[in-house]
Amino acid sequence: MVVGLSGGVDSVVLLEALSHCAEEFRFTIGALHVHHGLSPNADAWSDHCAQLCRDRGVPLAIERVTVARHGGGGIEAAARSVRYAAYRSLGGDCVALAHNLDDQAETVLLQLLRGAGSDGLSGMPFVRALGAGILIRPLIDVPRRHIEDFGRVRHLRWIDDESNIDLAYARNLLRAEVFPRLESHYPGYRDALARAARNAADAAALANVVAAQDLAAIADADGIDAAGLASLDPLRAANALRRWLRDAGVSMPPRVRLEEALRQLTDASPDTSPHIVLGACSLRRYRGRIRAVPRDASALNWSLHWLGQDCLALPDGRRLLAHRGVGEGIARARLEGRDVLVRNRRGGERFRGATDRPRRELKKLFQELGFAPWERGRIPLLCVADQVVWVPGLGVDPGYVAAPGEASVRFELEPGGGPEDAC
Repeated sequence: MVVGLSGGVDSVVLLEALSHCAEEFRFTIGALHVHHGLSPNADAWSDHCAQLCRDRGVPLAIERVTVARHGGGGIEAAARSVRYAAYRSLGGDCVALAHNLDDQAETVLLQLLRGAGSDGLSGMPFVRALGAGILIRPLIDVPRRHIEDFGRVRHLRWIDDESNIDLAYARNLLRAEVFPRLESHYPGYRDALARAARNAADAAALANVVAAQDLAAIADADGIDAAGLASLDPLRAANALRRWLRDAGVSMPPRVRLEEALRQLTDASPDTSPHIVLGACSLRRYRGRIRAVPRDASALNWSLHWLGQDCLALPDGRRLLAHRGVGEGIARARLEGRDVLVRNRRGGERFRGATDRPRRELKKLFQELGFAPWERGRIPLLCVADQVVWVPGLGVDPGYVAAPGEASVRFELEPGGGPEDAC
């Protein structure tokens, strides 16, 4: 079990408690301190955590991360993102974090003020999946004042983050000005908000079960059947679309935007192709199927020289692999000494897929194969002197096919998707 150790009172108390439980309940314990570098005291906090762990014989890892100071979600969201990435990279069985009942109340109230749905109002769960392991919050039902009392009784030492008094942060504003007034009139507000979170979690779980059943009938790897989505009542249709978007990794749009997207996707006439932009993603409908595609899927023209390398990184993160062999693919002799380009389609290209067939417009061939319009501009074409000689899914121009026993090269398009997939 790895404790997420910030050095503040909550995580120090959690480390103390779990250290005393480890032998009885037969688990080993370690700690991870994420060094964000956002405070001038960050190095001192790391040193403090190191001393705490030395005193207890607990191994400590310190992960230095870089937090993007300019982003759509703000610096708190950026710091949380890199912190959880560090937790996921540990590969341990369990990560324990020190969120408490006050943190839960803050989370629920902030989500309510943002107009969140049942998923957001569910707050922070006690346990959740984290990579190959799990993340737990053992103190999630414990008020902060009890944690601080425990720390004082045990004579524990902790640090206070100076940013906790900055009222520019919404959580600090709630702690300093809102919750003290709530306490005077509704002393049980923490427990009440925690109950509301559990109720919302139950509602979210039920909505997910219904969405999964609906999507099993109308969706597959090729997208959502538009007619099937339209056949659901509006509430279930929106619920299914919301679940499908979340599973596809699309940032959830506001309710009014989601409802408008649903209306356009299901009400548009069959001969049209609705296009709804949702952040970095677009929802498109083609031949009765709704798909989520990158917003910039075919926005820019590009071309790259292939100089014989085994791997060529494409601008959108995909990779073009070249496999050398004999008698399969393109004759290498036809490419040697030639200007070989890999580029996207611009329009007007023609291709011949067999010796007994004439050259035809790629657009027509793509239409016959069911390629959606936005996919056609993403398909890389291998060209020699402006002649298209290889197209993924269509094959090799007969004039360039390697004969049996002839040295050849076979191209393969891989999805890619991140820096680790770079050539």
